[in-house]
Amino acid sequence: MTTQNLPGTDAARHGTGDADLTIMLAAHDAFRRDLTRLVRAAAAADLSDPARRRSVAAGWELFKHELHLHHTAEDEVIWPVLRPRLAHSEHALSVLAAMEEEHERIDPLLASVDAAFAQPGEDALADVIDALVSTLTGHLAHEERDGLPLIGVALTAAEWRSAGFKIARRNGLSEGGKMFAWILDGAAARGNAAHSDPAATLRTLPPPLRLLYRAVWKPRFNKTPRW
Repeated sequence: MTTQNLPGTDAARHGTGDADLTIMLAAHDAFRRDLTRLVRAAAAADLSDPARRRSVAAGWELFKHELHLHHTAEDEVIWPVLRPRLAHSEHALSVLAAMEEEHERIDPLLASVDAAFAQPGEDALADVIDALVSTLTGHLAHEERDGLPLIGVALTAAEWRSAGFKIARRNGLSEGGKMFAWILDGAAARGNAAHSDPAATLRTLPPPLRLLYRAVWKPRFNKTPRW
C-alpha cells in the first residue's frame, strides 16, 4: 500500500478546516521513506564494511533525532494546546491519550534496533525492524485519520500557526534548516508514492529562508552520506 492510499491521508489533508498541515504530512512521508531505507539497508548492506556501516548509522541517527523532535513537539506543544479546547469530547480526549501512549510504545522499539545494530544478527535485526515499521506506520496512519483532524476542530489557522512558531523557536533556526533538508531529501524521486508536495513544503518557508535552504541547508545536509 502506498502512503497516498494509507488510511487517514484524506482526513488529515481535508478534515482540518483552515489549518495548514503541509509540514506535518511531509514529515510523516519522510518517516515512511526512512523506514523503507532502513529495511533495505538491513537486508542488503554489508554492515561489516566500515564506510557502509557509518552511512547507515548516519541515516538511522538522523531518523531517530527527527522522530524525537516531532513527537516532543506533539506531546509538549500540540496536544496540550488541543486538550482544553476538546475537553467536552470524550472521544477527542481518548484520541490524544492514544497518541501519547503510542509514542511511548515506539521508544523501546528504537532502543531494540540500536541493540540489534550493536550486535548484528540477521534474524534479530529483521525482527526488531519489522516491529518498528509496523508500530510506527500504524501510529502515523492513526494520527492522520483521527489525531490531525482535531487541530482544525480546536484551533483557528492563526492559532495553529502560532503553535508552529513556538515549535520553531524551541528548536532554533539551525535545527529547522536540518529538518527541512531531511524532509525534502529525495522528495522528487518519491513522486506519487508520497501524499505531500515538495514544492508546497518549501513554500511554507518565507522567501529568504528558501534561499537559505538552497544555498546552505541542502548542500550542508548532502555532505554526509546516509543509508
